[in-house]
Amino acid sequence: MTNGTSEEEGIGLLTPQAEKPVPKPTVAPPPVAPAAPAAPPTPPAPPKVDLTGLLSLKAADDTTREVTAGTVTTLSAVLLSRAAEPVSVSLSIEVGYTSTYPGEGAEWPVRWLPPGKRSSVELFPRKETHAISLAPNTGQPLSFEITAPVGVRYGDRVEVRLGVTGPSGGAPVRLTLACVARQAVLAIKTSRGYEREVADTLLARAEEKADVVFSLLVPSSLRGYVFAEGMSFEGVREMLKGIRKARGLVEGETTLKEVEPLLVPKITVEGFVEGAIVELISGPFKGEKARVKKIDQAKEEITVELIEAVVPIPVTVRGDHVRMLERGGAKGGG
Repeated sequence: MTNGTSEEEGIGLLTPQAEKPVPKPTVAPPPVAPAAPAAPPTPPAPPKVDLTGLLSLKAADDTTREVTAGTVTTLSAVLLSRAAEPVSVSLSIEVGYTSTYPGEGAEWPVRWLPPGKRSSVELFPRKETHAISLAPNTGQPLSFEITAPVGVRYGDRVEVRLGVTGPSGGAPVRLTLACVARQAVLAIKTSRGYEREVADTLLARAEEKADVVFSLLVPSSLRGYVFAEGMSFEGVREMLKGIRKARGLVEGETTLKEVEPLLVPKITVEGFVEGAIVELISGPFKGEKARVKKIDQAKEEITVELIEAVVPIPVTVRGDHVRMLERGGAKGGG
């Protein structure tokens, strides 16, 4: 018995199905970085100002000053720019010492106040450089405080060497400020009548220790004082220790102008007039009173007659051998 379905239908045909294509992996392109914004154009560097001839560096007062040991002095300079606009310059400072006794000279402390700073600083014997801004036609002061050490020798010297260059370089503007040690005139107070004794003792000590005391002055017209020419107060004060009748140094330096009148010989007959009554203070008639009969200005001599002599005999004496008692009196002794 057959069904309505044929055998072929039971077997059927196997029809191959088309294979689905396998998709190939796609490789994504690398991300493209966004383009960097273009850098702004660099502005051209400002042209360097040529300050040749536009810078000046001058001393405010002295370029070289003589000082005595232990004193403090100030040397100043003025830096000026004549450029039409503000400029920045480079200031170099160098401190150097020289001594008449190589290896023995003392260092001089040097301080200065840098522009724009509030406190001064010490300069050492080396080269330093500082940048300074200068306004047009406005002077920049530069001041240096210099101390002469106590142990300074005659002729010792300190130099502050300055150099200024502009931004374009070129030859620097230079200036040297200096201090040189000199001797001082010092007044020594003594007991009255012992001036020569103090001076002789001090002179003997000075011969044993050189370069402390150079000379001594014992003025006859000024009692109680001896003047010493020396390098420092401390050196002379040390040498005075233990000298009998020496009462110490007068504070402060004595100027040569004050001493000059003591160096000029005073006319010994000045102030005497004919007929004056005088007393002889030296010679064989010491203590006798006499009347002035004649005055010789050229020889600085006075001719007198002894008042108490039985026979009036004229005696000629030096002007410093008499002392005025009475200025009056009739001319010729009448």
